[in-house]
Amino acid sequence: MYLYNIVVGIIFSSQIGVGVFGNSCFLCCFSFTLFSSHRSRPMEPILVQLMLTNIIVLFVQGCPLVLFHLQKGYFLGNAGCKMVFYLYRVGRGHSICTTCLLSAFQAITISPSHSSLAKFKVRLRKFIRPSCLLCWIFNMIIEVSVPIYITETNGINSSHGGGMDLLYCHNERALKELTILHSLRDILLVGCMVFTSGYMVFSLYRHHQRVQHIHSTCLTPRTFPEVKATQTILQLVSIFVIAYCISCGFTLYKVYVIPSGAWIVVVSTFISLCFPTISPFLLIHRDPKPSRSCCAC
Repeated sequence: MYLYNIVVGIIFSSQIGVGVFGNSCFLCCFSFTLFSSHRSRPMEPILVQLMLTNIIVLFVQGCPLVLFHLQKGYFLGNAGCKMVFYLYRVGRGHSICTTCLLSAFQAITISPSHSSLAKFKVRLRKFIRPSCLLCWIFNMIIEVSVPIYITETNGINSSHGGGMDLLYCHNERALKELTILHSLRDILLVGCMVFTSGYMVFSLYRHHQRVQHIHSTCLTPRTFPEVKATQTILQLVSIFVIAYCISCGFTLYKVYVIPSGAWIVVVSTFISLCFPTISPFLLIHRDPKPSRSCCAC
């Protein structure tokens, strides 16, 4: 068991280190590009919000597991559990909202000029920053009741009392008793991601058909970045939805099948942290602008 704790601690330490490094690199590249060119693209404020949220989620969800397995004890205390889990829930909710905003705004950006979404293109930049702020406020409000049900574990067995063991903390209210508001938020936002992703795939297919029709292998400078950005966001949304669904599946399995399964918490956390770890490297790899900025730095 001691070897198991060391291995789990090393795995999560590596995941957190790689993820924080990637997100920090993206933020540094963005800052360098902003100060050097004094120009920013419409989606960059959302991407910055996403990177900041990734760092918060990596720290508040990964670090307690690392310390729990390496120190082999309950170290947070009652107040620490409430604060850490509240920050995790807010960060998780904001990550869903930000990814949904990114997908929705990109769908509006590439919409044809004759579509009903075209009228929002001109005012799109004005909506981005207020939308990010509203996402923070919204998630902080709906998660305000979370600390009430989180306590220090101290060896509590989650199979009794209907709670759920989180290894370093204990949730007195199992997932089956969560409020409708939390579930409704996740379902609506993930559904919005799937819908807008389908719309973007359809738009890219129509664009490809038009390019083939005119028998041209050269895209205009304005069209090519939009297509590439759309493909990048589609990859981001796909990774997020897959990781989210798998993590939720493990969580449901723990609540309804094996309440005391500690390994499920470890696997579910590892999968849920894959998105904040991978996403910055995908953005840097797919977008030549941050890549050039990193090389310049």
